[in-house]
Amino acid sequence: MDGFLSSLVVLNDRPMLKDPLSFFYDGSSNSSQEKRVFVTVANAPSVWQNDLILAERLFSEMVICPYKTPLTETQSVFDTTKQILKERMKYPGVKENHELQKIAKTWILPAKLHIGPDASEFFSPCETAVNDALHPVFTTLENTSSKVHVLKLEVGNGEERALVYKFLDSGFRPSLMLVKWSHDMDDHTPTAHCAGHLLNSGYSFLKFENEYALYIFTEQTLYDICSVKEPCVQNIFMKELLSAAAAASAASAAGTTEEAVVTETVSNESAPETVQSVSN
Repeated sequence: MDGFLSSLVVLNDRPMLKDPLSFFYDGSSNSSQEKRVFVTVANAPSVWQNDLILAERLFSEMVICPYKTPLTETQSVFDTTKQILKERMKYPGVKENHELQKIAKTWILPAKLHIGPDASEFFSPCETAVNDALHPVFTTLENTSSKVHVLKLEVGNGEERALVYKFLDSGFRPSLMLVKWSHDMDDHTPTAHCAGHLLNSGYSFLKFENEYALYIFTEQTLYDICSVKEPCVQNIFMKELLSAAAAASAASAAGTTEEAVVTETVSNESAPETVQSVSN
């Protein structure tokens, strides 16, 4: 984990791994050929436009899931963005507009941009709502594993919490998650609960920058080692922690006692015999 902490950067105010390609590439032919999928759920076109730099670093397919944004607006900005990526600095007005320049200087192929479902579809009561909504995109991308490698949530009004729960409930475990929390993670109880649920579900917190929190999936799921059906336990995680600490202490004590016995035995066996003289 320390290795990840020392290799973080900030891109357009968003924390990210300095070299995410190395993180996803394990040296096998499958990892090099697999299409990485970056899903960004955004409440405004300007938000996902600023996410283009992340897609560039990830060298991934970027799936834009608009939230509470009219489809016509999303489609219009989407088409303009792809055209800027094609024409670069030749696109009309780019040289006079700093924000458009940032897009033009982002090295991502226009074909790697995709409009996904409206994020409101994720809130269906069906447990597979997220899977069902993203399935057409996965089919287009020929993503047979239906895997989301990186997920970014920026929707505002605290609604990111519901999206976190929906993605986890649907079985998705993105390798990296970037969440813009609407409230302080420590001072706002519902946000603290949601962030805590992420940590208990196998994620580790890496960095907080400009209200964005970066998480990495480590598969160390605390829920897998505890039973929530055990009665009269105030905190199941603390119970497991104390039990593990007690077991480690007992093992250490047993080892110390055994070592002391062995040392005493060796000492007795190596001690010279005492010869007593008897006077007549």
